[in-house]
Formats: sequence, C-alpha cells, structure tokens
Amino acid sequence: MIKKIFGQWRIAELILYIAGLILISTMSICFKASWISAVTGLLGLSCVIFAAKGKVIGIFFTWGMIIFYSILSFKNKYYGEVFINVCMMFPMTVIQLVAWLKHLGKDYVVKVNSITKKEIIIVSIVAIISFAVFYFVLRAIHTSQLIFSTISIVTSVLATYFQSRRSKYGFLSFLFNDAVLCVLWLFATLDDIKNIAMLTAVALYVVCDIYGFISWGVMQKRQQKE
Repeated sequence: MIKKIFGQWRIAELILYIAGLILISTMSICFKASWISAVTGLLGLSCVIFAAKGKVIGIFFTWGMIIFYSILSFKNKYYGEVFINVCMMFPMTVIQLVAWLKHLGKDYVVKVNSITKKEIIIVSIVAIISFAVFYFVLRAIHTSQLIFSTISIVTSVLATYFQSRRSKYGFLSFLFNDAVLCVLWLFATLDDIKNIAMLTAVALYVVCDIYGFISWGVMQKRQQKE
C-alpha cells in the first residue's frame, strides 16, 4: 500500500528530488535563511515531484507549502501571493483532490484527461479578464512588483484549474508561474540575501514543471493503450 501511494521511482526522479532537497537545504544553511523559507522550499519541491508522478500525496505537500509560503510572502509584501494561496489555491486544491481521487488507476496514479481546444480558449479568455481585475485590486493594496504579482495570480489559477481537470497543461501553466516567481524572489534576494534559498527552490520548480509536462504526456499515452 505504501509503495503504491508514494509510487515507484525512476532514477531521473530520484536524482532530481534528492539533489533538489540537498541544494535547498545547503543554500538555506549557507546563507542563514529562515526555517520558514527552507521548509517552504522543501515542501514545494515535494509537491511538484509527486504531482509529476501523478500521485495524490503531492496535494497534501501542497497544503503544507501554501501555509508556509503565505507567511513568507506576507513578510516580503507580496500580498498577491498571499491572496492567491489562501483564498484561491487552497479551495481549488480541495477540488483537485476530489477530482483525482475519483480518477485513480490501480497503481494509485491519476488518469490523465484530454481537454478540448474550446475549453482552452474559454479558460484563456477568462484569464485575460482576471488579469485586469486582479491588477487593480492588487494596486489598491500596494502590492510589491505589481505586474509580476498579477501574472503570478493568473498563471496559478490556470495551473490549478488544469490540474483539477487532470490535464498536462497544468504543468505548462505552472512553468510560466514559476518563471515569474523566479523574478519575484530575485528582487527579494537583492533586498535580503537570505531569500536566495527560496529563489533556488522556485528555479528547481521550473525544472520539475518541464519534467512533469513530459511525464504526464508519457502517462497519457500509456493509459490510452491500457
């Protein structure tokens, strides 16, 4: 049962996961990052890796990350990040959990879903409208790095939506989101070098997003054959 929940590991996955954990821990120690920053980075890496494997356990790591990341973002005045994680990401991941549990294979791997071009177009239009709305809301509460924070919100919502729909495009959305986060935490690191641990973590997320997109494509083909 435990093996099914956590899944069998490929060599590439193990190397990526273990190397990432070591790198985040090392950067946290060397630059005396806060324990909140270190824990956030480690939980984030875990949730992305397990999501790439199609494992539900990754959602529970996500909930842990949301708590610590929101605290860290609040301290850096990234109010948009706090809003998206507490008010939107958490409720959406609950929906994602239900959707994944309803579509699990015998190996406890979620069944990858195919979505239509029409749905992608509709979601994209909604995302553009959402960008305009969130921009003015975040500007009103004096959010740091306004443009990047707004983009982060929209791409996060898109990513979580696509993952709730069990689509590989969730990783593509997270790829854009984490690229934006790299910029946000680069600015934070320039203000305080201790934030370099978080910058290292989100840079690793980008690599994991690419792996997740490829992995889900392979999973989808295998499941269709089965």
